[in-house]
Amino acid sequence: MTVEVGLVNEICAMGWVDRLHVAVWRGNGVAEAHTFYREMKAGIARFGWGIGHLAVIEPGTPLPPPEIRKIIVRVFDEYPGAVGGVSVACEGQGFFGSAVRSVATGLMMLAKTPVPFRLSGSVVDSAAFLSTHVAAGAAPLEPAAVVSAVQELRHRMRMRVAKSA
Repeated sequence: MTVEVGLVNEICAMGWVDRLHVAVWRGNGVAEAHTFYREMKAGIARFGWGIGHLAVIEPGTPLPPPEIRKIIVRVFDEYPGAVGGVSVACEGQGFFGSAVRSVATGLMMLAKTPVPFRLSGSVVDSAAFLSTHVAAGAAPLEPAAVVSAVQELRHRMRMRVAKSA
């Protein structure tokens, strides 16, 4: 499986690995939050119910303000039950990791419909969790494909930043 890249900029890179939407965040942006919302809606239209989402929060990423949090959680409320699983991978430690985990938990609590959810300290752990909640067509989602997609999105972000420097 390869990643279908949808957005790459200095703030975020997003793409799909079959039925799983992956977003690597290095900043906050209202436009990027709206893109997330549109991408998730498009995924539901394309694949139907049971899609998943992996948010990778890079170390040092600022916490999203309330306006962005409301945009992100909107898709879970508008399409209850459509998302089969969500995982947030925060590879940062200490206060940063704790703050990200608190915000992620709060976001999922804002959603009116419960979604299987896991906070994780690694992309590998998130991929393993999501492979049990998101099917890739007729086959299970491969955790290695998810890890590879995250690496590809990170690479594209680095290349974008290098070009703009």
